[in-house]
Amino acid sequence: MPDDGRPSAEAAALLDALVGAYERGWQPADLLHLTRRGAESPPTLAAAVLLYEARLNCAAERAPAEWSDQLTAVAELYPEQARLADRTPVTGPPGGHLAGVLTAGRSGFLGFQLSELAAEWNRLPDWMILLPPPSQWPAESAARSGQRPHPHTEADAEVPGPSTAPDPKVLGRIRGLLAKAERTEFAEEAEAFTAKAQELMTRYAITAVLLRSRAHTGGTVVHSRRFHLENPYLKEKAHLLTAIGDANRVRTVLFGDLDIVAAVGTPVDLQQVDLLYTSLLVQSARAMQSAAAEGRSGARTTGFRKAFLAGFASRIGQRLHDADAKATEAAADEESIPLSDLLPVLATTSAAVDAEFTRLFPSTKKARARSVDARGWHAGRAAADSASLAKGGRAIRRK
Repeated sequence: MPDDGRPSAEAAALLDALVGAYERGWQPADLLHLTRRGAESPPTLAAAVLLYEARLNCAAERAPAEWSDQLTAVAELYPEQARLADRTPVTGPPGGHLAGVLTAGRSGFLGFQLSELAAEWNRLPDWMILLPPPSQWPAESAARSGQRPHPHTEADAEVPGPSTAPDPKVLGRIRGLLAKAERTEFAEEAEAFTAKAQELMTRYAITAVLLRSRAHTGGTVVHSRRFHLENPYLKEKAHLLTAIGDANRVRTVLFGDLDIVAAVGTPVDLQQVDLLYTSLLVQSARAMQSAAAEGRSGARTTGFRKAFLAGFASRIGQRLHDADAKATEAAADEESIPLSDLLPVLATTSAAVDAEFTRLFPSTKKARARSVDARGWHAGRAAADSASLAKGGRAIRRK
């Protein structure tokens, strides 16, 4: 350690550990997630280092779009650390600059904290490389001309056709509808907004598939991304995510020791699963709070709440499948093509997703069913019916 007390060597080692983790398949959101769920290192330290290293590596200009999106999310979650990273010089010895900022003022991180976080990241094993790591990014000059690396999948090698990126305008409309569904206190309004969002999602996904088919590109672009589960009720949230994925031609696998779900699907379908999952988490939490407020027996117990979310996920999955089938029929009618001609086109997407899933995860097993609180299970299924996705947005009448 230098005479001024700055742990420059520890800071430099931490930056090296971060770069090493990236090269082994870990992404910024993964590393922040692991730090947040652990008790060893403060997530504020991880956020500051992630954002400073991004400046060093010119990630804003060179990284894949999804990588940049993750860094933007980190900056929004930790604005003070983003400001700290922005004011840290990137010329000269990076370890010394970073150490000086981290140990100054309110930051107050000590050398042993930097060493502890470096050790955590160095211990991470090799994982699937879903996005190109920094060593495979284009040079800064090439990045400025618009060259960006693409996600690593075999399907990506099958010729570019029409754009596979989700349309920002359509996504904006979907987000707006789901936000309204989350904010309203009236079930009928929430149902109508969510139903409209699901209908728009399915129509958009089918349009993307048809465009690719008509362009005769000969391949389906399939990506993979990771969802990070937050406490509490991790397995139940994974169940909800899987139910949403199943209804949208997206395959999922849970890494229970990491609280991470990996999902495989087309870029459009993955984005739609993300939007639905985020919204339905909010809606299920609100419904669960309502059950407790109504004074239902046992509604405040952990067993009831886990069963509630499991029942909600099971029923939502069924409703989403029904909504997808209805929207598919409507899309076929709108495109003036027989449903029997559309279904094989959609099947090619599912086949491509299955092939990529098997390549990435050759050995998986289905989770075993567990016994749950019956009252919570039925209450959750009833709440899923209230969050109806049927066309017209009406709740199912329970007999």
